[in-house]
Amino acid sequence: MSLSIVHKLVAAFIGLTLIVLVATLGLARWSFQQGFLDYVNALEQVRLERLQAQIANDYIDAGNQWSFATDAYLGQILRPDFGNTGARLQPGPNASQTRPGRPERPPYPPRGPGRRDGPQGTSPSPAASFAPPTALFDNNNEQIAGPLIDAQADALIRVPVTTNGQKVGELRSDPRRQIDEPLETAFSKRQLTTSWIIGLCSLLLALLVSLGLARGLSAPIKRMIAGVGRLSAGDYSQRMQELRQDELGQLTRDIDHLAITLEESLSARRRLLADVSHELRTPLTVLSGEIEALKDGLRAFNETQLDSLDQEVQRLRHLVNDLYQLSLSDAGGLRYEFAPIDLAKRIQDASANLQARASQAGLTLSINAKSASQVLVFADARRIDQLLSNLLENAIAYTDAPGTVEMHLSRTDHSALLRIEDSAPGASESECKQLFEPLYRKESSRTRRSGGAGLGLAICRSIVTAHGGAIAATPSPLGGVSIVIDIPLAKENRI
Repeated sequence: MSLSIVHKLVAAFIGLTLIVLVATLGLARWSFQQGFLDYVNALEQVRLERLQAQIANDYIDAGNQWSFATDAYLGQILRPDFGNTGARLQPGPNASQTRPGRPERPPYPPRGPGRRDGPQGTSPSPAASFAPPTALFDNNNEQIAGPLIDAQADALIRVPVTTNGQKVGELRSDPRRQIDEPLETAFSKRQLTTSWIIGLCSLLLALLVSLGLARGLSAPIKRMIAGVGRLSAGDYSQRMQELRQDELGQLTRDIDHLAITLEESLSARRRLLADVSHELRTPLTVLSGEIEALKDGLRAFNETQLDSLDQEVQRLRHLVNDLYQLSLSDAGGLRYEFAPIDLAKRIQDASANLQARASQAGLTLSINAKSASQVLVFADARRIDQLLSNLLENAIAYTDAPGTVEMHLSRTDHSALLRIEDSAPGASESECKQLFEPLYRKESSRTRRSGGAGLGLAICRSIVTAHGGAIAATPSPLGGVSIVIDIPLAKENRI
């Protein structure tokens, strides 16, 4: 069973959140335990530092001897209640009987010779068993009192016992390495419970956020799926019109643009079919009518009639050839042989070939080249000749006499610019944009003044595009149409 994108997104969010929670809470738990033990051991360090003052005073009272230090004594002063700073250092009710500035000393039995314990029948206070293992050592590293511990261990908590600035002994305590006291264990369990609650709340929040985000992402995707389904079914009129400004919004706008392009393409294809059928039907109708007239004897079969039939046949052949050239160009089937050619010379040759025809039509054909040097372009000479011929023939055919057709050639650092302008009649901006559409004619009546089929400019656009250039049409200052061509220069001719 395949999962939907909503389920995948939710699973991804929950999985990522779970991984982050496990890692974060695990590290937090480990950090808590280590930090808590460090805190407990730091408190023990502070407690021993405060107790060493009491031991130092007792050492002075004993005549600078350790005879008073027994296990019972050490266990009693290490009791938690005795170790409390307030109980130990604040003056008690018998403060007047003690040495000024010295805390009251607990009673201790005299130490017998050769004994580490107190007098017979005396044992360490039971309360001492709750304190960390602590022992008292002299300057010779000999243990004086307390449980046996490893005196050389590096991890021991060490607090020196000093009198008059001189070290006379040292308190050494084995640090806590795990949480085992009831209060500490209870506190640790509360922290663990709190971590579990935080984790569950985080998972619930991640679930809610992922559901909202997944639905927010899946909704436009579902609309896009529906829109693409309509496009594949041939319905190009629907628009999604998303107002989002993110990548999904851009994608929906691109789909809408695709729908517009497909709709325009469908309309152009239908218009092309209608135009082609119209262009083919006209000469066929003329041919059919003249042949019927000849068959019925209404016209005599002579040279004049034969020339008329030949003109219609030539028109059909020209139309079919243009359609074939255009179809090859659209399909990428036109063959091009690129080589550096002089565009200025090609323009002069094309102008010379059509000077006589322009004069017969009552037009003046002129060339204005701003650069006297060669203008080399990397192009197919035969296709460039076809391009120039089509453009000039189109200008001559659609310019009223007396009129002017001008060609202007210039260059930039990387391209050659050719501008062909003619005089009236002109065309509007919107009409200029449609001049390169197949079978488009400016005249709404579709007059046949030129005898052309309206494919010449469409073929010109294909040729220019194949050369990596651009072609555009705008209203001309002379009153007609200005066609501008931009073709890249050959590398050896670039500045």
